[in-house]
Amino acid sequence: MKLRLDENALPDFEEFAHRIDQAHRDSRPVAIHCVTRAELVVAVGALRTAGTLPGDRIEHAAVTPPDVMALLRELGVCVVTQPGFIRERGDAYAAEVEAADRPWLYRCGGFLAASVPLGAGTDAPFGDPDPWQTMQAAVDRRTRGGLLLGVGERLSPERALALFTSSPEAPGGLPRRIAVGENCDLCLLDRPWSKARERLSSECVAATIRGGSLVFRRG
Repeated sequence: MKLRLDENALPDFEEFAHRIDQAHRDSRPVAIHCVTRAELVVAVGALRTAGTLPGDRIEHAAVTPPDVMALLRELGVCVVTQPGFIRERGDAYAAEVEAADRPWLYRCGGFLAASVPLGAGTDAPFGDPDPWQTMQAAVDRRTRGGLLLGVGERLSPERALALFTSSPEAPGGLPRRIAVGENCDLCLLDRPWSKARERLSSECVAATIRGGSLVFRRG
């Protein structure tokens, strides 16, 4: 169940916790949309009150200060974040987001250091749908204007790729495999990974296969 919080119109806390509890009683995990510090605090508090269910997750976690990070780890919920927004909107963030919150914007390395399961998305159509741009943003943390936001949140190319290779039902979990009996979903590159990792770009994609069917082929 997707639950969206709006800092300007937060729900009654007990009612919100009850909605989470009811979803869990129906064997439905929740995905709570949080883009501000206040929204994340409400989400974490409600999850602590209602209890958690495997599959519960926080969408975006756009601002995650250290004290809330510790609570996320305690709860064991995963985060699906969008580091691509550092590239796409980072120059505006640098000008408009409060200085106290800027170090905690769309964190990556901090979640992993805290052992919080982490997956990623592009947030299309609100973000660029190209996952390779999102992965590169997780690696270099550069805005379009060249600013560096959150140097300590940088990921290796391998870990950035892993943000997109876990199961959709368990983001941040083990990567999917190419093996007998697995869905035939894979991406073929036109160069070795040792070269592709130098600049993560969709330009290196030669073909994409989904469910055993060729859905993209370059040239």
